Amino acid sequence: MRLFRTGLIAVPLVLVAGTVGAFMIFGLTANRDHIGSPNAAETFVAGDVAGGRLLVAVEDGQAYAFDITVWFESNDGSNDATLIPPSVSMTMVGHDMGRTPVQMFRRSDGTWRGTGSFPMGGRWRFQIALDGEIVRLDHTAR
Repeated sequence: MRLFRTGLIAVPLVLVAGTVGAFMIFGLTANRDHIGSPNAAETFVAGDVAGGRLLVAVEDGQAYAFDITVWFESNDGSNDATLIPPSVSMTMVGHDMGRTPVQMFRRSDGTWRGTGSFPMGGRWRFQIALDGEIVRLDHTAR
């Protein structure tokens, strides 16, 4: 009878300890900030265009959101502000979902920035056109 009582107490304690241990080891908490997770990603590309390079960075946000930043670096190394707005669109690689435009806004530092969200996870291709030149960037949304 004593062994049975010990078992009744020990089994739930072992289950609770195992559950708490799993939460601690595998990080199964309610605080799931996507940006702070190891799945958050940033993709960067530089493409040669007339007079310099077009630099593009895409960074994941929360819940399939993203930020895209575009800026121009002239051949002499300076980050020249451009008044020409880049035309940015995105499409999912391998799926016929069409192109989705991304609205870009000029910032005071001369960069152009846009935000949006991916309809689903997977590989996405951004196409950035500036003054007739095209730069492409592939980014995997997680």
